[in-house]
Formats: sequence, structure tokens, C-alpha cells
Amino acid sequence: MARLVIESGVDVGMVFPITAMSVTIGRSVSNAIQVIDRRVSRHHVEIILKEGVYYLHDLGSKNGTFINSKPVTKDVPLSNGAKITIGETILIYESGPEDVSSLADTTSRNIRIVEDTGWGERLASVAAGKQTPIELEVPKDEAGFQMDSKKRLAILYQVADAIRNILNLDELLGRIMNIIYEVVQPDRGFIMLLDETGRELVPKAVKMMNEEEAGEITISSTIVHQCLSDRLSILVSDAASDQRFAASESIILNKILSAICSPLIYKDEIFGVIYVDTRKEVVSYGQEELELLNGIANQSAMAIANAKLHARLVEQHKIAKEMEIARTIQMNLLPKIYPAMENIEISAMSLPAKKVGGDYYDFIPLGDGGQYGIVVADVSGKGVPAAIMLGTIRASLLIIAQQKDADVLSVISKLNKMACRDASNNMFITMVYGIIDPVKRVFEYANAGHVYPLVFDSSNKVHQLKKGGYFLGIMENAEYESQSISLRPGQTIVLYSDGVTDTMNKAGELFGIDRLKKVVRSHLHCTAQEIRDSIHEACQVFRKEEEQFDDFTAIIIKVM
Repeated sequence: MARLVIESGVDVGMVFPITAMSVTIGRSVSNAIQVIDRRVSRHHVEIILKEGVYYLHDLGSKNGTFINSKPVTKDVPLSNGAKITIGETILIYESGPEDVSSLADTTSRNIRIVEDTGWGERLASVAAGKQTPIELEVPKDEAGFQMDSKKRLAILYQVADAIRNILNLDELLGRIMNIIYEVVQPDRGFIMLLDETGRELVPKAVKMMNEEEAGEITISSTIVHQCLSDRLSILVSDAASDQRFAASESIILNKILSAICSPLIYKDEIFGVIYVDTRKEVVSYGQEELELLNGIANQSAMAIANAKLHARLVEQHKIAKEMEIARTIQMNLLPKIYPAMENIEISAMSLPAKKVGGDYYDFIPLGDGGQYGIVVADVSGKGVPAAIMLGTIRASLLIIAQQKDADVLSVISKLNKMACRDASNNMFITMVYGIIDPVKRVFEYANAGHVYPLVFDSSNKVHQLKKGGYFLGIMENAEYESQSISLRPGQTIVLYSDGVTDTMNKAGELFGIDRLKKVVRSHLHCTAQEIRDSIHEACQVFRKEEEQFDDFTAIIIKVM
């Protein structure tokens, strides 16, 4: 299968299989392959299949397309390794194998590892996992010269060269199996990798000389398990006539004469085994084949490790991009402007600890009386689950709060019922919701398990807003209380999340409510935005190099 690998640019490391007759590439999400690059056009270039050959076709891009440093002015056929440059991004075109049918079967096969107590001592073995070149014991002729030594060494170089740039695991295993068949000519060959638990072997590449054989495939457990436990490549030769293996079910069923099992080890990590066996008397395996397969296994283990690492990096890159998009969406949901109210100044900020967070604040216009609903909320946990729950809460709040005659208690009660229905196990929401009336100069609120907002008056005295009830999402029929406070000149109200007071320094100390009060008191003469910024700066100075481990949200309401 042909594919494109991004060699440089923002999306470096991404791999895109080419499976369609036409594949468009550009900055727009509508392309089959989206490239995040400011110098790439929305629809930049197209790859088209013509008579079995892929061609590169520029779509009138602004900054042009280059192949192997030459500008593309007409359709250009793509060859393996072609370097395509668009904007600041370089893509490498890799053609698939010419004969796809020649690849080993990488689908799951019904393979049973039989518990064979008869397989005891091994005939020969060699240590596995060495990455140094292997010196093969090669037969000598009458004159004492080694025969085929260059050929054997060339085989290992061929293996390394053939698999070094294959990053797709299935394609890699298929290529390895084909090389093994060329070299040791087995009747059956299997590459089995350990599953995520590291306890079970799963067949990943299977090739059999007689593909018409049906039914269950059996392999002896003794040679496989001993190979893994001892970290040795193991040879069993002339197995059918050896009395040690007389009770072996797999030997009897498959009439095996010789078998080799080599572990796949790289940097002390075991990935699985390569197993081959033969029934042909003319192909009886010996020390040479054992050491050669051991060398192939060592090279293969390195390539498998690279393929697995690449797959993880691609997945991490994909997740990081998705999380960045989710963060952008979430930040766009926060209010862009503050309510314009006479003699009342408001400023706010929210910084998620991860890409997406569990904190939320909003200002909701209510009717024509100049009133606003003000909310600050915190969903237990962080990351995607919290963000999804917050999206649900936000949508519900906007609908409920703007209904006619919706007061503070009815809004909180309805949100609680919704949260009890939608929240997953162990997930809950803390929230302060209030309605501010700039005409009557009143702020009515209810606190559903959230950290207590602070109210500073002109004389520097402070009290907390505690009236309310349980977290949202815990008890469906929970009852709540509300409280109204008068807004007097010189007052400053600070609504915040626990990410502010729980800011931690290297010594494990918390920023705490006392430091928060001290910062606000020393800046009461400042604007709402300056107070907000001073809180954030004080927390940053306090934690220094330590990471922000919880979402940071603060709303400042200042009565002029």
C-alpha cells in the first residue's frame, strides 16, 4: 500500500496511507490529508491514480509544489522515495510492494500452542538479543577456506536494509516472514507477538508452504516457552525420530523433522518469537540456520520496537492535535466580553491545567432589565470527561436560566436533576450561580458545594458566600438555599475555583485562602482586571517551576 510520510513540518511523523483513486492535500479539513501549515493552500495538491501509477497534480497553489526540489508544472509520476515539498512541509512518497499477494498473511489465524511435556532438552541454542554482528560458523572446504561467509553476512545486511524504513507493523512482519522463507525455506513460519499483558502470544504473521492445509495449527509449547524464559534461540533437529519427543502431539500431527524458535528481544524487552519448522529431510536445520535466524530475529526486534514506537508517536500526535482542537473549542465557549453595567466592573479568566479543563464561567444576559446570570463551576476531575460534562452543563444552563421567571433556586435545582441523570459514576459538579441586578444593586446567589466566594468591603473586612447546598449530581431531590446581598460602593466580590487556593509550590505548601485575601486586600484600589491579574501573578510566583495541576478560574466583580 502506497503512503505519505511527513518528514518535516508541524505534523512530522504522521503517516497517511493512500487507498483511493484521488487524494487531495491541503490546509482545509475537507482534504483527505490535512496539513497544518500557514504556507499551504486550502486545497494545495492532488495525488491521482492513472493506469496503475500515482501522479502528483498541483491545484493552483499559491506557493507552488515541488518534487525533489523541482517545481511541479504538470502532472508528475511518483516514484518510491520522492520528496514532495508544500509550504514548509516535506512529505515522502513510499510505494507499496509490487506484489501484495507475496506478503505473509498478517491476519489472525487459529493457532494453538500445545502443552507438550515430551519436548525436553534442546539440541542446540544460542543467546538472543545481541545487536552486535553475528559470526557464523560456516563449513570449510578441503583447503580450509570458509564457504558462503559473505553470502551469510549479506543476508543480515539485506534484512536490515529491507526493514529499516518500514514503520507499519503488519507490513514489517510480512516482509520479515518473506525474507525468512527465502533464507531457511521452512514448511511453516510464524511470528507471534506478546499481547498487552505480556503473557499471551498472538500470531501476527503466518506463512505456510502448503496454504491448502485447513484446520487448527498446532505448535509445541515447550520450545516456545523455553525460548522466552531462557531468552535463547533454540534448535530441535530430527525431532520425529528422537525418543524425547515421542509424546509430542504437535510433532506427531505435523511430522516435524526440524524446528527453530528465536525470541524477539531489543534492549531487554521481549516482543515475541519467530518460529519455523520443516518436514523435508533435505532441509534439516543445524547450527548455521539457528545462528542465522537468531541474527534475523535480532534485526527484526529492533525494527519492531521502532514500528511500535512510531505507532505510539503517531497516536500521541493525533491525540495532541485533537486535544488542541478541543481546547480551542472550549476556550471559545468562554465569554469574549464582560457585562456592561453602570458602576459595576467585571473581569475574569480561566486556565485549564491540561489541554482541556473542568472549570467554567459565564455571564448570561437575562431579559431587558439589565440583569445577568453569573456562574462559576468546577467538574470533578480533568481532561475530556470533565470537558464533555461541562459542555452539557453550559448548554442546559443557557436554556434554563433564560426561561421566563427563572430564579436562582429553580435554576440550581433543575441543573442538579440534569446532572444526576447525566453524570457518570463518581462525577459531580460544584457551582455558584447568581443573578446580579445593577438597578436594585443586589446579587442573589446559591452555592452548590463550591469554594466560598469572598466579599471585601471598603473597610477591608471580608466575609464568605456560603448559602446553598450539596454538589450537583449527588442527590436528585437535594434542596438549596439562596441569599441576597446588597452591592455597596467599594465592595469587591471574588468568585474562584479551588485551583487558585490549591496552587502548590515545590515544598508541597498550598497558596491557601489567607494568601488570596492578602493579595486582594493589597489591590482593592485597583481595577477588576488588575485584581484578577495580581491573583494570577501571585500564584505563579508562589509555585515557581512547579506545574499547574488544577484548573485556575477567577471572576472579579468590583462595585465602583
